[in-house]
Amino acid sequence: MFERHTYSMKSRLMCWFFVLISSLLLSGCSLHTHADKFNGVAGIRGEPVEYQQTNTWALHALWIFPLAGDASIENAVNEFSSEASKRGATRINIEETSSFTYWFIFPPFSFFIHPVNATISGNVEGTTGKVKK
Repeated sequence: MFERHTYSMKSRLMCWFFVLISSLLLSGCSLHTHADKFNGVAGIRGEPVEYQQTNTWALHALWIFPLAGDASIENAVNEFSSEASKRGATRINIEETSSFTYWFIFPPFSFFIHPVNATISGNVEGTTGKVKK
């Protein structure tokens, strides 16, 4: 009634190789999002304010060793403040930090090498909304 599909060892290895290569290519990056439309309302100090969120992705080994990129909270704060500085910020207020390890994605491979995401969110004051070069 149902046919059982058997896969060769070569096709399994090719599948794992594809997963590994795509993980390496897609890791080690930071993404920034900005919300700057506050309908003319200024921040507490009377300066323009925007909400910024920075996501940092990386591959780590055994939960602590960065392999491709670095998704530690320290690096994510560095990326957050660097992006705010490029946009002309005078002050930042970090409101939330989080880090998550995706150890369950591809077991048993991901028990040893796993993607990690660190997120930093906060208010950025004094920005012009344009990136300075």
